[in-house]
Amino acid sequence: MERLRGNLPILLIWLAVSAVLILVTRGQIMSGIGWDPDDQLRMVQLRDWLGGQSWFDTIQYRIGQPDSKPMHWPRWIELPLAVVVLLLKPLTGAATAETAAMVIVPLLTLGVAMWLVVKITEQLFDRKVALLAAALMATAVPIVSQIRPMRVDHHGWQIVLALTALWTMFWPDRRKGGMALGAALALWLSISLEGMPISAAFVVLLGWRWVVQTEEGVRLFWTLLSFLIASFIIYFATQGSFDTAVNYCDALSPAHLLACMAGAAVMLPAIKWLPASIALRVGSVAAAGAAALAVFYGLAAQCVGGAFNTMDPVVREYWLVNVLEGLPIWYQNGKTMVTLLGGSIIVGLASLIYIARVRPNQIDRSKLFILAYAFLWAVLLSLLVQRATAVAAAFALPFMAWAVQQAFARARAIERPGSRILATAAVVFLIMPGPLAVALFNNITGDDGQTKLNAGTATCKDNASLARLNVLPRSGIVAPFDFGPRILLLTPHHVLATSHHRNDKAMADQIRVFISAPDVAREKLDARDIRYIVACDGEPELEFYAKKHPEGLWAKLAADQKPDWLKPVHIRDNGLLLWKVEPK
Repeated sequence: MERLRGNLPILLIWLAVSAVLILVTRGQIMSGIGWDPDDQLRMVQLRDWLGGQSWFDTIQYRIGQPDSKPMHWPRWIELPLAVVVLLLKPLTGAATAETAAMVIVPLLTLGVAMWLVVKITEQLFDRKVALLAAALMATAVPIVSQIRPMRVDHHGWQIVLALTALWTMFWPDRRKGGMALGAALALWLSISLEGMPISAAFVVLLGWRWVVQTEEGVRLFWTLLSFLIASFIIYFATQGSFDTAVNYCDALSPAHLLACMAGAAVMLPAIKWLPASIALRVGSVAAAGAAALAVFYGLAAQCVGGAFNTMDPVVREYWLVNVLEGLPIWYQNGKTMVTLLGGSIIVGLASLIYIARVRPNQIDRSKLFILAYAFLWAVLLSLLVQRATAVAAAFALPFMAWAVQQAFARARAIERPGSRILATAAVVFLIMPGPLAVALFNNITGDDGQTKLNAGTATCKDNASLARLNVLPRSGIVAPFDFGPRILLLTPHHVLATSHHRNDKAMADQIRVFISAPDVAREKLDARDIRYIVACDGEPELEFYAKKHPEGLWAKLAADQKPDWLKPVHIRDNGLLLWKVEPK
């Protein structure tokens, strides 16, 4: 009862934030469709699994036939969604159960993240600041964009596991803390290798502490052992086998696991029995790193250059370099930079600098170092990869909450009423500097921040238009990459490619269909059994193809110069551009 009473404020904050998020996302909720292609394809995967596809089989057979590839996502993320769907489907029907799952699961994820932020903040500051940090999560744009209703991709769980890993670093019991940290990192990396840099940061910190202070080896020992055991268990639980010849560069594979085992084979005995010599400990770390790299290079040399090292060059040139969320922050437009970095991250940095200079006595310096280390590492990563800003924003919340609390206290202490009111109002800018700055910019420039589409293009892109493809016989369709997941979700058709890189050969073929001369494009369409071309006038992806290849198929279609083997198809109340590939 006491524990429940202590968590009641967190529960109330979560309920309030959840209500606001449901209100502001009600339009997306009513559509029953996830925010982006990853959310949409996640639900396609869930349907296939619940429809009888094996847990171990993550191939999306309706993408890239006849050589469809497995998705790079494990099924763990689908488990909570499946639970909600299976519980509600008998009562509400399949469609409502799916929508409910897409609302409930992200909000539960948000609740867990808030609770973890409170636990972390309490390590340095008082309870009021900790609760404020949880509430301020609702103002952190990078976090809310990844944890909100209808957002069911894996990024929300990455935030939760990053916070879990950070929290375990404060546990006084080094053995239990190490075991929990290792398990959290193993689960995080099984969901996505995007967690590798921050996972490495935690291990590097523990390794450095062990080198200079041997008693810290306990936490490192149990972290490495727990990570190794948990990783093998999770791998077998998701893959069902262990084939060293199958190594994907974008997911935890046998090469990664065996490399970790090689490094652990050096480190674990060294931690347990090595004499108290800094030189020997440094040597053992170097030997462990060399052993891990040697094994990894020997088993998966193709992955040394990165997760996308083996990607088809055409896909890299036309698609990968245009995926903004994977690019450094300086490739983003000004408003995106301000929105992502101008909230908790910039306020957190300013607060950390102030704390480092003032050094308040009530803050535990050893705990401050841990939080500052993780936060600064995450900030550096977020500058290099845009989507990493979510973890940096989460790590910044304790510092931001402290700054806001201090600012409010000083504002309310001002004696003159007018000055006190102005100072208190100014704290709002401290809470949401990014969104407020963007709103001010939009008011000055007259830009509402939305993509300006004409009515025809908007109708063409809506879900109702894509759903009307159901009147066609079940066929293969080629459409812009981001249309693919919705076509799979709303119709029984199969598509040539989507914006998911495992099927890079199909992606390359799709790009070549649009940029090649009509006769060459026809051969590729026939080879992939594609019977329809679906498009939208003004679609940026297609405009890019036409600009670079004015003699290509799409440039010809856009200029109303269709080849004889394409027959226009018109569907009532539909804004799509649609052609049927006539048989030879």
